Amino acid sequence: MASRLLVNRGITTPEEAHRFLHPRYDDLPDPLLLPDADAAVERIERAIRQKERIFIHGDYDVDGVTSAALWMRLLGKLGADVMVHVPHRRRDGYDMKTEFVQHAKAEGAKVILTCDCGIQRCDEVEEAREAGIDVIITDHHEPGPTLPRAIAVVNPHRADSAYPFLELSGVGVAFRLGEALCQRMGFSVDHYRRAYSDLAAVGTVADMMVLRDDNRVLVKFGLEALAETRKPGLQALMKSAGLLDKTLDADSVGYRIGPRLNAIGRVDDAKIALDLLLTKDIKEAEALAERLETANVDRRQEEDRILREAMEMLAKGDYSDSYCIVLAGENWNSGVVGIVAGRIKERTGRPTILLSLDPETGTAGGSARSIGPFNVKEALDSCSNYLVEYGGHAQAAGMRLSTENLPSFVEAVNQLAREQLTEADMEPCFECEVEIEPTQVTPALLKELCLFEPWGRGNHRPLFVSRNIRLSDIRRMGKESQHLKLRGQYDGLYVPDSVAWNVGDYADHLHVGDHVDLCYKPQFNTWNGNTSIQFLIEDIRPSDADEW
Repeated sequence: MASRLLVNRGITTPEEAHRFLHPRYDDLPDPLLLPDADAAVERIERAIRQKERIFIHGDYDVDGVTSAALWMRLLGKLGADVMVHVPHRRRDGYDMKTEFVQHAKAEGAKVILTCDCGIQRCDEVEEAREAGIDVIITDHHEPGPTLPRAIAVVNPHRADSAYPFLELSGVGVAFRLGEALCQRMGFSVDHYRRAYSDLAAVGTVADMMVLRDDNRVLVKFGLEALAETRKPGLQALMKSAGLLDKTLDADSVGYRIGPRLNAIGRVDDAKIALDLLLTKDIKEAEALAERLETANVDRRQEEDRILREAMEMLAKGDYSDSYCIVLAGENWNSGVVGIVAGRIKERTGRPTILLSLDPETGTAGGSARSIGPFNVKEALDSCSNYLVEYGGHAQAAGMRLSTENLPSFVEAVNQLAREQLTEADMEPCFECEVEIEPTQVTPALLKELCLFEPWGRGNHRPLFVSRNIRLSDIRRMGKESQHLKLRGQYDGLYVPDSVAWNVGDYADHLHVGDHVDLCYKPQFNTWNGNTSIQFLIEDIRPSDADEW
């Protein structure tokens, strides 16, 4: 089984298999291979020794906040005179702006250090230069055609980068540059890694980075550090998320820790999340974690409202020819529309852009979520003449444009999507790795699968298919009967309990005695102190049918 899964992930030699199954810090490349890393480290060290003020500029998402927290904690330990700013999503907008440069000048900063942003802020870097401030950019977003004239632009996506792994998160870039700084200043790199890998893991997973190579190393050891963290903010956050004394995995971060840190920046001020990661007082940490919990509830309610309104738009309009769905509405929280775009993309199988209209400014701002074959960042590059500003990755991006340009933008992005996508690209599809008899899924097999953790993008939990299972029990579960639970038999033997989330209505289509094929993820389930195997259903169909 392990060999098959390794080959499916493009791992074909014993050396590659060993590195994948047994990640080590020693496998990481030299951080000084990052472009301009040496210049960045030299300038930061000089600022520390000369007591020059360093002003950190982060971002309002988890990647940006963990990056800013890492730099604040590290530079503080190294004796730097350091300040920090993370923008307010609605008040300040994304990335470093003129107002921040002016603020840094007023505060006497000699160095601006960006994290998870800055790669396209050419004008602002020039303003800083004229003000006598050196700028160091650390970022992982795609560069534009012209790099800012900063002292250092540390980004693995630069065309001239010698660093072999492109997919570092913003906090991943910060973490590796921090290693190089510790090396230069004679501090223990091992101690540094133990101290800050928890932050690196949280930001990397929350930003949905590929969990291969460098990221696999950072997240594996970061999760171990997170389980033992002494940072009061992370302790309080895990308590609030119900994770204390639980085995932590990437899903714990992706579905419980990350959303809480993200939520506050979506509906309030990301500085609250940063304060949580920086505080040394447990009482303050618990109070801040409670604010994040409240914000997360508010975020979910806002998300549900916007999704409901957006789905009503889809139902009333004619989007049959839309290869890229673009929806715009007033009173849509710009910090939440990206999540809703992702949910609509999952339902429709099409790239989706949701925009929040602002009648006062005559602008629309929002987020895009895309499907594999459609690079939304490149699409926005091609439509840039309609946009005021934009940035992002292949599968997720943000943008702002004049409402006057909205119809032209919609037509242009759809034309690009029609040229690049086929109907088959937009059909829901599950890529199953293993067809297996359900009774062959044993504790020993699941323990073998544990070697592949941490799971995540680029290393998804494998989907199994088991056929011709005879149903013996069908029931709804959950407070609103929204979930489905199945029991069945195969070849006279009982099959592990199978559950499917948010598809309770499927119970109306199933009957005891039916034979079905299941597509599922096998996992251990612990309840009331008892551990058993459980199948997490992704899809189900009658055994004698080609489709539902």
